[in-house]
Amino acid sequence: MNKKDITKILSENLLFEKTVTDCSIKQATTNLQLAGEDSLCFYNISDQLDAKEVFIKRLKSSSCKNLVLTKKVDVEGVNIWVVDPSDFLWAQDLIANEIYPDKLKIKLAGITGTNGKTTVSYLAMQLATLLGYPSISIGTIGVRDSKNILEEDILSTTPSYLELRKIIHRYQDDYKFIFMEVSSHALAQNRLNKVRLKSCAWTSFSQDHLDYHKTNEEYFKAKLKILESSDDKNLIVPSSEKSLLALLADNNVSRKIVEPYFDECLEAGFKASYNQANLSVAIALCEVLIGESIDRKLLSKLSLPAGRFEAIKYNEHIVIVDYAHTPDALENICGTIKKDFSSFELRVIFGCGGDRDRSKRPLMGKAVSKYADNIIVTSDNPRTEEPSSIIDDITPGISRDYIRIEDRRLAIEKSLEDLSRPTVVLIAGKGHEEYQDVKGIKHHFSDKEEVMKIIDRNKNV
Repeated sequence: MNKKDITKILSENLLFEKTVTDCSIKQATTNLQLAGEDSLCFYNISDQLDAKEVFIKRLKSSSCKNLVLTKKVDVEGVNIWVVDPSDFLWAQDLIANEIYPDKLKIKLAGITGTNGKTTVSYLAMQLATLLGYPSISIGTIGVRDSKNILEEDILSTTPSYLELRKIIHRYQDDYKFIFMEVSSHALAQNRLNKVRLKSCAWTSFSQDHLDYHKTNEEYFKAKLKILESSDDKNLIVPSSEKSLLALLADNNVSRKIVEPYFDECLEAGFKASYNQANLSVAIALCEVLIGESIDRKLLSKLSLPAGRFEAIKYNEHIVIVDYAHTPDALENICGTIKKDFSSFELRVIFGCGGDRDRSKRPLMGKAVSKYADNIIVTSDNPRTEEPSSIIDDITPGISRDYIRIEDRRLAIEKSLEDLSRPTVVLIAGKGHEEYQDVKGIKHHFSDKEEVMKIIDRNKNV
């Protein structure tokens, strides 16, 4: 695609163009830092006073030479096409149709919810593949099929529209279904755009992301937008989500309510009631896409994703690494552990991410206090905040004695010391993640790796 092609494609609503150099476009993106000379980058310049200056600064550190913008900017040496902000997604769709044509061969299902999205998409992907429909999942743990991680470094839970179109284009000849996590941010920003879902599910609803949505009402409205992209208007919801079902009923939303499923042949993590609910949602999604009931005998072959109720044996103790990072998720997993391991003590180590919803921090402390016998509060991706200030926000919600250790590595070491009786040690918050985000730098860090180092070290003592 050259500059004349771009002008022709966008001509209907093009406000301004300035083309100064030839180009051969092979990819499209919304990420200026990843855009190369063969990329067409879509950049939405906001109404903030310094938005143009921020854009120009980022452009100087990029090799991108071709841009579709929402405001006219005076920069040299690059090709620019300007469209109105209301036409920004329209323009992306037209360009995607040229660069990443969709043969409409692959069926998509979307999963939204505060907790459970990754588990449902991962289970549904495995199950569909076992049934003879090769599938991939898209979300927090990347793009993967039942055997391999195909793309690890997607930039967000739900990719941008252009990135999503690229993924569909890349895999449409090799796979039948895509099961994708659909975040509230993605829905609020209309990232699905023209992508259609054959079915959709809502796993759970509790407080999160109020730094972005401001209120639970706005958070709910954002999640509800998933139905606008779905051909099937019967939203799949687990029966255990009573308050969510009530909210959906109040909004006259058609629901397909599914009952939790469990069988003794399933791996240990499915003893958790929320994973039984997640499994039932995954089954329902597969049945909609396939068009027939599923043989439950296949379920014994399913496994949970890494970092989701991932149990590690440590002498007579059990260490569980889990991604739980909301008040509701923490309360659910702690309650499940106390129920299923009633003779064990429960020791919980957790923190809360920086630069995110601060109002949930004391609620996380309260949730852990409800069940934990011992509590260690530590850091978890503090980002630009000071770990100590995040811990200060968490601790008012804790109603029992606790230890605070800012260094997560030292906190994990402490959590595995002085275990006088059989104990479940829950290390919550990071799950599969292999980094600690501090001051804008992602340092390698894995909860599971740290646990295994300690176990191996103690074997040699």
